[in-house]
Amino acid sequence: MKSQIIILALFIIFISACNPEDLISEFGDSVITAKLKVGDVLNTAKKDFAGDAKLASIYGLNVSTKGEVDLIKPTENAFVYVVQSDSAQSNELYIPVYKNTPVKSPINFTDMLALIKDDGAKDILGEVFNSLSALHIEGSVSYDDSPEVIDKMIVRSDVSTFRVANSGSKIDMFLVPSKSIDTTGVTSTADWIVNFYGDTSSLVLWLHPGTVNGTIDVLSN
Repeated sequence: MKSQIIILALFIIFISACNPEDLISEFGDSVITAKLKVGDVLNTAKKDFAGDAKLASIYGLNVSTKGEVDLIKPTENAFVYVVQSDSAQSNELYIPVYKNTPVKSPINFTDMLALIKDDGAKDILGEVFNSLSALHIEGSVSYDDSPEVIDKMIVRSDVSTFRVANSGSKIDMFLVPSKSIDTTGVTSTADWIVNFYGDTSSLVLWLHPGTVNGTIDVLSN
C-alpha cells in the first residue's frame, strides 16, 4: 500500500510538471494533414447528412509551413471538409475534433473567401464554391497531401519574396474538383489552390492538375 501511494504521488508530480499540450502529444498525436481525416469525415457525413455523401473540397485555414494543422488549436487553424450529396443537391461542412468524431463546421464559404485579398482569385474560387453542390472529387482520383503541396510552393521565388515583404503572412489552401485534358481525353482531377496572404494582399497559386507532376499557375495579379 505504501509503495502504491509513492507511485501515485510521483505520477501527480509528473502530471503537474508537464505542459498539457505535451501530454496530448504523448498520448495521441493531434497534428494532422489534409488527407488524414477524409475517411472519418465521410463516415460521419453518411450517417448524419446523406448516405451518398462524397468529398467535394478541403479548406485548410492557417496551415503551417509543414502543411499541417493542430486539432487542439481549432480557433487558430483547421481543415474544413466540404461534403456533397447528389440526392440532396447540397453541401455540408465538417471539421475533425481531437479524439472524437468530426462535427459540422462553424466556418462557411463566405469565411473562406474573405481571407483572399485578390479580387480575381476570389472570383474564381467563388465560382468553384457555387458549383460544389453538384460536384465532388472522384474517390479514385490521386492528389498530393497538404505537406507535399506546401513543399512545392514554399521554394518558389515569388512565394519567398511575398513572405519577406509580408511579415507574419499566413497560408490557406483549397482542394477543389477539376478536369484535366490531354491526348487520352478528359480526366477528373483534384487541384490545390494555395493562398499566401497578409493584411492587405494575397499571392494565390494553383497546382494544376493536382498530381505529383502538376504545374503551378499564378491566379492573383
